Amino acid sequence: MRTSIRALFAATALGALATSACGGRDPVWDDSAAGQVQALGLEASVALVDRGAGRLLMLPVEAGQKLAPTSIPLPEGFAKAAVTADRKHLLALSRGVVPRRRAGEAGPAAVVVSGGPDPSVEHTFDLSDPLSGVALDPESQFAVLYPTAADSPFLENPNELVLLDLTRGAASDNPTPRTLRSFGGTPEQFLFTPTLELPGGPTRLLVVGTDRDVSLLDLGRLSQPEITVRLTGGSTSVTPAGLVVSDGEPGKEDDARVAVRVASDSNVYLVDLLPVAAADAAAAVQPYRAVPNVVFVGGTPSDLAFVRTDGGLRLAAVVPSKSALTLVDPVTGMATDVPLGAPYTRISLVTDVVGEGQDGSDVALLWSDQLESLAFVALGATVGKPYKSVETLTLPAPVSEVVDVPAPNRHLKVLGAPRRTSFTVLDLKARTAAPLVASATDTEVRVAPDGRRSWFFSAGYGQLAVTDLATLHPKNFVLSHPITDVFDVARRDGGRALVALHSIGAGSVTVLDAQSPSLTTAREVAGLLQGGLP
Repeated sequence: MRTSIRALFAATALGALATSACGGRDPVWDDSAAGQVQALGLEASVALVDRGAGRLLMLPVEAGQKLAPTSIPLPEGFAKAAVTADRKHLLALSRGVVPRRRAGEAGPAAVVVSGGPDPSVEHTFDLSDPLSGVALDPESQFAVLYPTAADSPFLENPNELVLLDLTRGAASDNPTPRTLRSFGGTPEQFLFTPTLELPGGPTRLLVVGTDRDVSLLDLGRLSQPEITVRLTGGSTSVTPAGLVVSDGEPGKEDDARVAVRVASDSNVYLVDLLPVAAADAAAAVQPYRAVPNVVFVGGTPSDLAFVRTDGGLRLAAVVPSKSALTLVDPVTGMATDVPLGAPYTRISLVTDVVGEGQDGSDVALLWSDQLESLAFVALGATVGKPYKSVETLTLPAPVSEVVDVPAPNRHLKVLGAPRRTSFTVLDLKARTAAPLVASATDTEVRVAPDGRRSWFFSAGYGQLAVTDLATLHPKNFVLSHPITDVFDVARRDGGRALVALHSIGAGSVTVLDAQSPSLTTAREVAGLLQGGLP
C-alpha cells in the first residue's frame, strides 16, 4: 500500500512528542540533518551516512518495499566513506578525537561494513594518523589510504601510504604502512593490476604515479621494497597522466609491462618487467626488474590501451592531433598509424562482447565528447593495412559518459551527452544506437546491477523514468518530492527495489518494486533520520 507523506510526518511528530514527554528520546533525533547526509548504494542496502548522529543508517528492503533500518555507529571524527567495486562492502574512514587528550579517546580508524541484507561491521582497523584519501581495488580486495589537504596535519609525509587487505581482519601486517622512495614527487594516481605472470610467480602490483615517477609495489609481498622508476633525469620532469598494464603472452613471465602516458608530451614510457640477471639476484629487491623505454607516437596521446593484433601485442595510443590510432610494437618501438577520420579521444576494448578476429585480434571502441560519432576498429590486418576495418556510427550527440551494462545485457552500453539532455543505448553486436531524450538538463542515469533496466532522474525534480533494456520502453513516474539520487538494490526476499532519496525532510525516501515499478505499490517514508518509521 502507499503511505501518505503527510501522515508519516504527523505520526513522526506525535511519536517525538510522546517520547520527549516521557523523557526517553535521545536529543540526537532533534538535531538538523541538513547538509550532513551522504547516500551510498550497496549490494542489498542503501547507506545513509548521518554525520550529525554519528552513525550509518543502513536500509535493507524487505518484501512489499518495506525498509528494515539498521543503525551502525560511525567511528568518531568521520572523514569519508566509499563502496567497493563489487558493492558488497562500505569502507568508512575517521580521524578520531582531535586533539586526543585523554586515555581511551578514539583514534583514527577504518571500518569495513557489509552491504548485504543484514548489514554489520566486519573489520575495524586502527590507524596511526588521520587519512581521508582512499583508492579502492577493482577486485575489491585492497584499499590504499593516503593523506589529503582535508586532514590538515601539522607535518605529513605525502609518500606514506597505508594498505589494507579488506578481506581479512586487523593483524601485524594489516594495515601495512609504506613510504615510497621519493625523488621529490607525491602520489597522484593508483593502478591495481590484475594477476601478472612475473619472474617469481603470479603477482598483483600496485602502480603509483607521482608527478614525476612511477613506483611498483608487490601486493603479495608488501614487506619487500618497491621499485621506483624515474621517468627523466636532471632538471627535466614529466607528469604521468595515465597508466595501463599488459601481462603479455599467456605462459610467459618475461613480457609484462606498464605504459605511462604523460601530460603534453608525444612520448610514451614503456616499463618492461624483466627477470633479474643471476649475477644481480642477491642484491635485487624483487625477482623482477623494471626497464623503462621511450616511444614516440607523433602527438600527445589522450588515451592508451594494450591491444592484440594479427602481429601480436601492440600499445594503442589515441592521438587526436593526427585523427589516428597509433599502434606501437613494444619490443621494437616501431609505430604504425590507423587513420580514424576524426579526432577521437577515448578507447575501450569490446572484444569480450563482440568476439575476437580469426587471428585473435581485438576490437576497439573509440569516442569523444566533441564528436557525434564513434568508431569500431577491428585490429586484424588486411593487405597493405595494419588493421582490418574502421567502422563509424553516427550518434545523436557527442559522448561524455559511457556506462557499462552488466549481464545479461553486456552487449549494451548507455552513452550520455555532455549536457545530459539525451542518452544513447549502444548495441555493440548489432552496431545500433537508440536515442533516449530527456526533458531536463543534468539528467542522471543509473544502470541496475542485474543489467535489466536503467533509471533516469534529474536532481531537484520529482520526475523518474525506467527503461527496460530488452525493449528500450521507457516508463515515467512523478514522485511526490524532488529526487537527489536513486539506488537499485536486492531485496531480502530475492526481488529488487528502487530506493529514491528526496531533498526534503530528514531522510525522506520513496521505495518502488524495481522489477514491476508502480506508484500504487510504492512506499513513501519521511523522517528516517529523526526516528520516522517505515
